[in-house]
Amino acid sequence: MKTGFLTAAGLAAALVLSGCGGKDDVQGKTGEDITAKSSAKDIGEAYINEMTRIADALEGVDDEASAKSAAKKIKVAVDGLNQMSEELDGEISGVKGMQIFGGRYAELVQVQGRIATSMIRIQSEHPELMDTISAEMDRMEN
Repeated sequence: MKTGFLTAAGLAAALVLSGCGGKDDVQGKTGEDITAKSSAKDIGEAYINEMTRIADALEGVDDEASAKSAAKKIKVAVDGLNQMSEELDGEISGVKGMQIFGGRYAELVQVQGRIATSMIRIQSEHPELMDTISAEMDRMEN
């Protein structure tokens, strides 16, 4: 089992695109909307939306029931991110990355910070819940 801190650090540092999802709780593009022909704007929107879905799920974790619920939501987001990565062949050049995130860098940093903060909070306040959450988080492709 990976520690919660390693998972949080790995996820917060993950800039490699992945993805698919569902629109159940997301406004705008999700990973399932992305194809190899998608614009940089759409890819960035989908990536940030899927990461926001993860952050939102993690912020509500405070007991076993909420951890299980969050794991289901994280699964959808990670599936979206992984599908997106496969669609884009897992490769985003430095220039393409700048196009995707250049104008949304502050948003990206904010959502990654939310994820890292939540993972650290859960690890310190509810370490017994980390297995439930980490199982889905660890599925994110690099």
